[in-house]
Amino acid sequence: MPFGALLSFLPQPHCPRCVLSLSFLSYCGEQAACVTFAAKAMGKNPPKWLPGERVKETILLQRKSVEQLRADRVLRRDKLQERRDRHKAKLDAKRKRKLTTKKFISAQTLLKHAQRKERQGRVFRKIGEKVRGKRQRMAPDVYKKSLDESRVVLIVRARGKQIPPEVSAALRRLGLMKLYAARLLCLNPRTDPLVKQLGPFCIMGHPDPAQLEELLRMRGSLWNEETQTRRLISGNLMLEQALGQYNILCIEDLCDALVKKTEHVQEVLQHIAPFDFHPPRQLFMERHRSVHQKLEIVNKDSFAAYLAQQLKGTAKREKKLAASNKRNAAKQSSLPT
Repeated sequence: MPFGALLSFLPQPHCPRCVLSLSFLSYCGEQAACVTFAAKAMGKNPPKWLPGERVKETILLQRKSVEQLRADRVLRRDKLQERRDRHKAKLDAKRKRKLTTKKFISAQTLLKHAQRKERQGRVFRKIGEKVRGKRQRMAPDVYKKSLDESRVVLIVRARGKQIPPEVSAALRRLGLMKLYAARLLCLNPRTDPLVKQLGPFCIMGHPDPAQLEELLRMRGSLWNEETQTRRLISGNLMLEQALGQYNILCIEDLCDALVKKTEHVQEVLQHIAPFDFHPPRQLFMERHRSVHQKLEIVNKDSFAAYLAQQLKGTAKREKKLAASNKRNAAKQSSLPT
């Protein structure tokens, strides 16, 4: 109800004191109406004549953005903690399920596994004896020359944990700690016998320059010996910082150094971490195989056999290319000058 209408309901006074009080009330009502009208008129943009310290709009926006960043950080932290709790609960449930559904392993199965390990150990030792005998029959200069002329080899571990202890120790010496771990090696008197002995347990070959460049770009990592950590190669700046002392500034320089076997190729290979060639879980050839087949058997349907087929195909292509180049050179030499 308006203030004037409220005054009309009051009785009319006859004393001067009442007249003064009524006039004061009417004045207050008029001032309140003026303030209400002014507030409606200026809306969201107050005029500059209002009292108090003014805050710049940029500072207000900055405060708002900082508050939003804090809220996002708290939300992200809560989501991460929830994900960790969910993963931990999943692992606990899996561990409990394993304990409740533990399979019985018969003595016949244990004996079969032990006999297979013993048989594989005999094969490993027999290959080592052949390699040492062949090396003793060769002249030291010829053996050293053959190692210098050999190319960089890619070796991939194709067997899991069910292997003899001497084979496992040899794989650890080469840095192949788990299944489908791969590494580029430059053969020397220390690694050459190990690589030849590990033939039945690994896949090895010589990748061509295109495959080598794709491998380094897709899965290449740098190994830090001091901190025992690995970092994915994300740019040429990282290569320049790690291998700049060997005149390697980019991926192309690294591939050329490995293909042509430059002077510091051994030091360069020490800075390259082992690769992880583990196949994706949804791969058909691995999804429908048992754990024993995945870890211990290299058959035609395994991912290790697929890698071996790729490396053999590369060797065949290089052999055909070398033969065609030889024929072309013979034709050029037979032409009359």
